[in-house]
Amino acid sequence: MRGLLACLVIAAWPLVAEAQQVTESTGSRALGMAGAFVAVADDASAAYWNPAGLASGPAVGMTIEWADFRTGDQSGPAVPGLTLRNARFVSLGTWPIGVSYGRFSQAEVVHSEAGTANVQGLVTTQLGATILQGVTQGLVIGSTLKYVRGRPISAVTRDDSGSDALEQAITTEGDSHGTFDLDLGVLADMTRVRVGLTVRNLRSPSFGAIDTSATTLPRHARLGLAVLPTTGLTLAIDADLDTVDLRDGPRRMLAIGGEQRLGPRWTVRSGVRWNLRGVAHPVTALGTSLAIRRGMWLDGHYTRGDLDADRGFGVALRAGF
Repeated sequence: MRGLLACLVIAAWPLVAEAQQVTESTGSRALGMAGAFVAVADDASAAYWNPAGLASGPAVGMTIEWADFRTGDQSGPAVPGLTLRNARFVSLGTWPIGVSYGRFSQAEVVHSEAGTANVQGLVTTQLGATILQGVTQGLVIGSTLKYVRGRPISAVTRDDSGSDALEQAITTEGDSHGTFDLDLGVLADMTRVRVGLTVRNLRSPSFGAIDTSATTLPRHARLGLAVLPTTGLTLAIDADLDTVDLRDGPRRMLAIGGEQRLGPRWTVRSGVRWNLRGVAHPVTALGTSLAIRRGMWLDGHYTRGDLDADRGFGVALRAGF
């Protein structure tokens, strides 16, 4: 166990890396709290946000997620600055194992060297198996072994609208490459206070290059703190421990969020996150959960940023027994 904890500390050491996808891609509860979720994760979406969190959830949990994020007026022409990011994620978890499947797409319209507008990005699919190990009372380590297949996107826009150009680039088949990767997580649960650390993409898999830029899922570490001052109320803060370079600049996020249970059937949440490197670009989030039957919830979220028509939304069906 000491060796594994040492690996977590080394893996979380701050770094700078190129990336094509961002952490805030899936998990309607997490996104409703603006991504302040590493220490909160206690449902099946923990397989993505913090594998160790599966130990804090129900004996058996499941989630089916869909999320979409867009920037710019996509009904108009395909001009640089438009982005489209979507995710589909399914997870089933129980102590001490879990399984998950995800498909994540991110595309943007950019200037090419020839002076035209092109669509570039990355589509990945992943199949994961999560294993948990208790260290001592309240301290759990988890890991998710993933088989990831990635397909870089590079397409020339024509007379399509921005939405058509982005969606066509994401759905068009092309060459892809598969490899194994690993996520690690640790969660310390002290009843009223929870501390979580997650390190995603430990092997930093790469799937080729576009215009000399690597299409990589970089190793990325995030630290989270959650406080539960009263029954039904959770307050959380997450901070990235490293910086990733996107085409629009470096990215290192800080997120603050909370959720409040208003009764046996209804929960509301909100949050805000911003970039600590370069332009802050704050994103605010709202979310809610409705119990549709015992042990089953319908989650939804909506986010809004300060960029032009910067918005995201998604839903999830979540169960725990």
